[in-house]
Amino acid sequence: SHFRGEPLKPFFQEDDVPIEYQLEVMGHVVRQAFQKVPSDTQAFILIRCRPAWLFENGGEDFLHVLRTVDSSFPKERMYVTLTDVQVDDFDRLGRIVAYYQNSGLKVALDRAEATSLERVFSMSPDMLIVDLSSMIEKKTVSASYPHLLQTMEHLCDQLGAPLLYKNISHLGQLRYAWQHGGRYYMGNLLGEAAPEWVMTCPGMEVLIHEVPMFYKYDREQMNRLFQLEQDWTVRFNEYCQSLKSEQDLDQWLLMLARKMEPEFIRFYITDANGFQQSSNVSKKSGEWKLYSFYKGYNWSFRPYFIRTTVAMERRHSGYLSERYVDFSSSEQTRTFSMPLSNGMFLFADISADYLYQERLSE
Repeated sequence: SHFRGEPLKPFFQEDDVPIEYQLEVMGHVVRQAFQKVPSDTQAFILIRCRPAWLFENGGEDFLHVLRTVDSSFPKERMYVTLTDVQVDDFDRLGRIVAYYQNSGLKVALDRAEATSLERVFSMSPDMLIVDLSSMIEKKTVSASYPHLLQTMEHLCDQLGAPLLYKNISHLGQLRYAWQHGGRYYMGNLLGEAAPEWVMTCPGMEVLIHEVPMFYKYDREQMNRLFQLEQDWTVRFNEYCQSLKSEQDLDQWLLMLARKMEPEFIRFYITDANGFQQSSNVSKKSGEWKLYSFYKGYNWSFRPYFIRTTVAMERRHSGYLSERYVDFSSSEQTRTFSMPLSNGMFLFADISADYLYQERLSE
């Protein structure tokens, strides 16, 4: 929103400006904006709203602003977009949000990445908006960003809400947005803001060209992982079938580890209930060593344990995990798992160096 070429954002965010003045100006902005919206558009509209505005008269004052627009525009495609929801009376805000949703409006949460998970879930927004502008580097991103975006993607899955990424200014950001559940995209890479309604998306050519490239690359990566899973299943099976019930598990793992380097850095065996039956066999200073401290440790509380063991039993083959951060090294890793002939399960943690060299840690 601009007035005589100047942005109105400072005016709307200034606490010294009476809220009734802000609402009056916002009403004028909204009415002017909707005059430019074609009646036959299938687009949705984001209407920015300060949480403080919703506290005025139980939300009725801002609702009155929305009722002054063209009534022919479907309410279900109007998103009241809240940002900076660090308010004291969050319970009250949540009740007003629910009131808006029950009236047919949608509510979007802007800068969702800066909002606590508890508040996101208690508000149950209809859309999450993530700001990618803090990804300053053009070619690299912060190490924490993949985890943050995975959290946003998971939140949207749990809420049944679409995810919108904004302030996309380069291809690296677009790739991250696409790779982490982005349904909608905004930013200078896809088109500059304009005072008139844009009938065609100027960034559509970018999406048409780049998204198939992203898809092709990730598909190739997935095929490589499945092939690796199959290859390791054959390779491990040669030794796993030879394991005798009377053999010492630790000594057998030491033998296996020496035959499976350099791809793996840690081995251990559990029973079907998740209790570790062997020591950890890990490499330290170039040598494989036994760490008996972990014998008897139970893994069944981990969400992936049941999924992994059931998958191995159903497939009668090995299983390659998703990427995760290893507790001891804090590095990205994957684990290859294999069913043993004695009803137990072998777990082998993959070297971070190997994943990096094979470009499987992306």
